[in-house]
Amino acid sequence: MADLTYTLIVTILPLLVALFLVTIANLVLRLFSDASLPSTLPWIGIEGENGLCSRAKANLASILRLRELLDEGYRKYSKANQTYVLPYYINGPQVILPNSQIQWLLEQPDSVLSQEKVNRQFLEADYTFLHANLVDAPVHPEVIQHQLTKKIGTFVDDVVEEVNLCLEETWGLDTEEWREVKVYDTMLILIARLSTRVFMGLPLCRNPGFLKACSMFIRNVALAAAGISLFPRFLKPLVAPFFTLYDYIQYQKCCRFIMPIIHERLSQLRNPEPQEKTRSQPPNDYIQWAIDHALSKPVINPMELDPRVMACRFSVLAFAAIQSSVITLTNTLFDLAASPACGASLACMREEVIRETTPPLNQSPKPVSTGSSTWSKASLGRMTHIDSALRESLRLNGFIERGIMKMVVAPEGVTLPDGSHIPRGTKVGVSGYSIHHDEDIYADANRYDAFRFARGQSDGAERKAPQALVNTSEKFLGFSHGSHACPGRFFAANQLKIALAHISLLYEIEPIPKRPVNKWFFGHIGPPMSETLRVRRRAI
Repeated sequence: MADLTYTLIVTILPLLVALFLVTIANLVLRLFSDASLPSTLPWIGIEGENGLCSRAKANLASILRLRELLDEGYRKYSKANQTYVLPYYINGPQVILPNSQIQWLLEQPDSVLSQEKVNRQFLEADYTFLHANLVDAPVHPEVIQHQLTKKIGTFVDDVVEEVNLCLEETWGLDTEEWREVKVYDTMLILIARLSTRVFMGLPLCRNPGFLKACSMFIRNVALAAAGISLFPRFLKPLVAPFFTLYDYIQYQKCCRFIMPIIHERLSQLRNPEPQEKTRSQPPNDYIQWAIDHALSKPVINPMELDPRVMACRFSVLAFAAIQSSVITLTNTLFDLAASPACGASLACMREEVIRETTPPLNQSPKPVSTGSSTWSKASLGRMTHIDSALRESLRLNGFIERGIMKMVVAPEGVTLPDGSHIPRGTKVGVSGYSIHHDEDIYADANRYDAFRFARGQSDGAERKAPQALVNTSEKFLGFSHGSHACPGRFFAANQLKIALAHISLLYEIEPIPKRPVNKWFFGHIGPPMSETLRVRRRAI
């Protein structure tokens, strides 16, 4: 036994040392690399000659001072209509275009510039998304666009019921005493329940074990992706299982709940019973949408109906729906609480909610169960102040810094509008953070103005109509922009508006003197995670 142990150590230890040295060498080379970018493009963070040491210094600065580099680059180059290089040690440098070239960026075909490639690299999706990568679209955008988005209106009453119950449980019913709540934690519970109520319905959306598995799956994907990205490409398949082990455990826990449902549905598909053939109301949940979508294609891809792929696609979709909305709602509540106009803003939103959800005098209220409640897609669309409070928070405190970022996939590279030629594999785009904090675009850009978008934006002498949360533009990139803008933003906006509308209607929020700062982790921007607010149920 001792001889075997000694043999294993002698055999494996040199290999581990070699792999470690290769990884260190890769990290060192990355520090000094210019990524084959043309020397005519200036690097931000480099003063004087663009040499090896100055590039290494700039790359190291990007780890802890990315925001400062973005501010400097935007001020020095973007505002002067020049392209510049942003050092980005974790994933390689980015070529940042001036705002005037956004239209050119959007016009490039996917065969030249790919936004999906950047998204997958940013999250190391080939490893963090587990079985979902057995198909081309791990997040299932077609189901989001053709099923979820079109059916948003049919889920309003369900979401309203869930938000009421969840707020009662997490924020309480006491109208006398203030209650201190952890904002992120309670919003995570709330959004998880709202999302799973739509995706899977009752009773799963209230099962604590299922909710925790959905909420925790790849919650820390930024950390896992950053860890994986430190290794050379050939080592990533070997080290990724260690970084994603926790997420795999959460995925397995989620599977315990949804796999039996998936197998039952697929069994009914293969062996339909008479009542199944004539059922007038098929299930209205993610599993059924995925099955229907797979069967609707001229040529059925068997992987689309693989239970492992369906389960993992659901987990990835739940992550996308839950985490971004939790961050946005958490940021909004802290922005409101820290605003000097906190009380007035909540009162204005409260009046708007009451106005839009109160039936006319000649119409008696109808119970929610009839499907004719005054909460509807139309009434939500008229809540412009609720919408604006969320949109303004997403502008000021978004959860990622990039706005539109694409990767050159054309083998021959691409020539930029200024004549610079950049090679295949280069990331090129614009920073949403920089545009959202531009004083020439947004007056007093670093201040939270809850109803900035409800008032509309002035364009010379013309004042435009209020801008909705889901509307993207070259000046608002919270959901990116163009044909690859986030397909789930309509669903996200729907549940965010219902949640904030109920919070403003049912609760008071005690103002705070100073907003907790958000924390940057490379391109990710995290909300206050453990900070609290004091809330109290309104006496209605």
